[in-house]
Amino acid sequence: MNFSLKSILNRDSLSAFYMGRVYPFIIALFTAVGSILNIEFYFAILHIALAVGAFLVSRSIRPLFISFITFVMQISLKHAPAYPTNSKYYYTGWRLPVFIVMVALVILAIIFFIVKNEIYKKISFKTTPLLLPLIILSAAFLLNGLFSPKWVLANLLWAVLNILVFAVIFILFYHGLSDEDDAASLAEYFSYISALTALIIISEVSALYLSDKVIIDGTVIKENVALGWGIWNLIGVSLAVLIPMLFYGVHNSRYPWFYFAVATMTYLFAILSMSRNALLASSIVYPACVIISCFKGKNKKAFRIVTLLGILAVIAFAIVFREKIYTVLLDYFERGFSDNKRFELWGAAYDNFLKAPMFGNGFMGFDVSDELLFSFGIQGKQAHNTVLQLLSATGIVGLFAYLYYRFQSLKPVFHRPSLKKTLVLMSIAVLLFESLLDNFIFNVYPMFYYTVALVILHKFSEEEKNV
Repeated sequence: MNFSLKSILNRDSLSAFYMGRVYPFIIALFTAVGSILNIEFYFAILHIALAVGAFLVSRSIRPLFISFITFVMQISLKHAPAYPTNSKYYYTGWRLPVFIVMVALVILAIIFFIVKNEIYKKISFKTTPLLLPLIILSAAFLLNGLFSPKWVLANLLWAVLNILVFAVIFILFYHGLSDEDDAASLAEYFSYISALTALIIISEVSALYLSDKVIIDGTVIKENVALGWGIWNLIGVSLAVLIPMLFYGVHNSRYPWFYFAVATMTYLFAILSMSRNALLASSIVYPACVIISCFKGKNKKAFRIVTLLGILAVIAFAIVFREKIYTVLLDYFERGFSDNKRFELWGAAYDNFLKAPMFGNGFMGFDVSDELLFSFGIQGKQAHNTVLQLLSATGIVGLFAYLYYRFQSLKPVFHRPSLKKTLVLMSIAVLLFESLLDNFIFNVYPMFYYTVALVILHKFSEEEKNV
């Protein structure tokens, strides 16, 4: 066999590397190790170099899914630019110009990929699912706060960012796939990178719990459950959305018990995130996936036995480690069913809507006391509820545009329903459900995972039409 440098570096060999399973594993390893050891900036340089290479040589956008989903997870707690560290690490010394160069390289690589694959020629109402709903939704975003005395330029800038997230990324992902990327292989690959993503977050949360930051005097301090890229709620939702696609791996991979083990750990760490939202969502979706597995798929009998043994194991574990479990659950019980000022926040959002019912008061025009919010960033203050956020920011026009988009986005599920499509839908549904209690739909990076799932759902639909 010829292992010359020339043979290794030819385009076909590089493309095969990027399309394989080793590449996303390397990216996941870079992400976890860099974050935990606080050397993420150096690994980020390597990550960007590899990702740019993928854009240059790969015929499919598929290898880049892992980067879009996990890149932000590289940020270490020590260097977090926001809560809880508020570090200026990325903005000082040589790092800022390097960061700017990295961003520029990624943008240029994406442009090269679009031109090389002539993605702009593939876009049409016939070949692009959701194109009309996305155009309508984008227009509604651009009109946010129109005629409102609170309108500011930032409304327009935030609208453009949301258009990039909802529409442009979806179109890039959908038309950036190659002809060889059928829905089933894409979904199975997606379940694999879901497992890698879960292991990244589990590793980071484990390191956090093993430090002296979270458990103090035998009590879990919820406010200290924060990583460099997000607080407890973002950690929790980032874990919960993975569970259905991990069960996809249970039913459609050669290693079902690996995926089941990762799914179970993901559920447990969603609880350890201390997010009540994630606790609720994951405690619905995980048992639902287990029950589905007892009656559908290839391992029904085995799953029934494992489920029974699992219940017995949980009871035994709860008895043996009751004191440690109590410290984790204490925060949940103490907070109970407190709305955590949500009702007051939602009332303020509705009042805001009444002041400008047609186009809303704009993304930056939410009239609410800072005391009602734990934090807010460049996206401005938000209502912690998708419907009320849309009413407050974009009015009736924005809400109806979103509802039309949402109906069209989920239509494939109701045509020839299947276990595969149901599990993909469940992943999307977790994000949508949790977004009724938080800002995730408008938090940018949770939408990358959602977008891949949505693309796969519509790929299934497209293939069914051609049968």
